[in-house]
Amino acid sequence: MPGLAAPALDARFLEPAGFQWGTYTNSRGQALRWGHLPKAGATQSCVIVGGFGEFIEKYFETIADFAARGFSVWCLDWYGQGASARPQEDPTRPLARDFGADADDLARFTESLVAPARRLLVAHSMGGAIGLLSLSRHPKVFDAAVLSAPMLGLLLGGLPRWLVAVIVGTAMALGKADAFASGAGRWTADPALCPARSHVSNDDHRCLVQRGWYSAHPVLQVDGATFGWLKASLEIMERLQEPALLAKVTLPVLIGSAGRDVLVSPRQHVATAALLPAAELVKFPDAKHELFMECDAVRKPWLAAIDTFIARRFPK
Repeated sequence: MPGLAAPALDARFLEPAGFQWGTYTNSRGQALRWGHLPKAGATQSCVIVGGFGEFIEKYFETIADFAARGFSVWCLDWYGQGASARPQEDPTRPLARDFGADADDLARFTESLVAPARRLLVAHSMGGAIGLLSLSRHPKVFDAAVLSAPMLGLLLGGLPRWLVAVIVGTAMALGKADAFASGAGRWTADPALCPARSHVSNDDHRCLVQRGWYSAHPVLQVDGATFGWLKASLEIMERLQEPALLAKVTLPVLIGSAGRDVLVSPRQHVATAALLPAAELVKFPDAKHELFMECDAVRKPWLAAIDTFIARRFPK
């Protein structure tokens, strides 16, 4: 499977030399796209998974960073995102996710393709929620995990949780599961996008990466959240607050939390870290949601925190 033609972005955001592509067929017969950057002599592997609407190409810079740290790097596009299988009708609309199936996909993909040497999970936002669920269900697949602003609680414009539940429940009862949630809709490119307008990054260049790939390749696009997606997300986040579930995640976990996040709850990061048996929490007060796509003033300390975590908790 060849990679997609590159949009007009800096070289650091483009496909690294030697990158490989392929597909993994899950238990439901769906073809999920993977990417792989081999590292000669590597004794450790990492699997990188993104958040809502994300795709492998967005992480090329981060992939190269982990390869430079001695990792053989693997990536996976979730079902319904990137160039993985999607619903035939309205393929860019995000329907209700089966987060349990996603968690099993992550574990089985890793067991099938990633060498059984030491394995590190690197997951962002929605991928962090899926990853945490996968760690609880498949405790022997990974040896440690790095979660970037994991989706453990949504902020939802400041609305109280009970009111959101009522709104979503009413929409579902009216048969509006596939309708866009309030404020969401079809993806459109913001021609004036910049750090001041971005909800996820303070960086002049990284805040434009997703827009660049989406504009060049509509096949990668994902629209705004639907009520069905939101209902499934609220349910999985509630499950991920259960102490009994979190107690099963005994491996070392590093959680990065962004102080200026407007999408997921930093407070829930604190609460979850306190319940995980071997968690470390690092806070970045000036960061927006996407730590790996942030400005160097945030991203470099985030990578340094990962380096320290790896050296202490994931030695070669």
